[in-house]
Amino acid sequence: MFGNKDKTKEAELSQTISRSASSKEIKTLIGEGCKIEGNFFIPTATRIDGTIKGDLTGDSGIVIGNSGRIEGNICSPEIIVYGHVVGNIESNHLELKRGSHVNGDIKTNELITEQGCIFNGRCTMNSEADNVTELKDISPASVKIKSVNPQ
Repeated sequence: MFGNKDKTKEAELSQTISRSASSKEIKTLIGEGCKIEGNFFIPTATRIDGTIKGDLTGDSGIVIGNSGRIEGNICSPEIIVYGHVVGNIESNHLELKRGSHVNGDIKTNELITEQGCIFNGRCTMNSEADNVTELKDISPASVKIKSVNPQ
């Protein structure tokens, strides 16, 4: 009766995590109420519901839960933010969910935002051309020039 809304939200979060983290299991959990300071390297898929003051580097996905708060930079191939981040984010795939707050710059290849997320900072996205490691044809006909309005 009173807890159904929270259980539904938690089930939805679990489904999103397993879909978004490329079906990897969450092996590391920093629970709500935990407060940790320091820089961390996280080799496995991780969910953070506590507070971390320091930089995070991950080899797998990182999920910042609704009560999660990061005060530092985050670098991981896949990041999903439900909570708060004060710092820069670098990722191949980044999702900002409803209710999330990010104050910092973002560098990503893919960015997904839901209505209701808050982002204050700059976003730099790599285009497909930036991901190419070898140029095969550099004839004038194959060169495209984009004009950019400096602000």
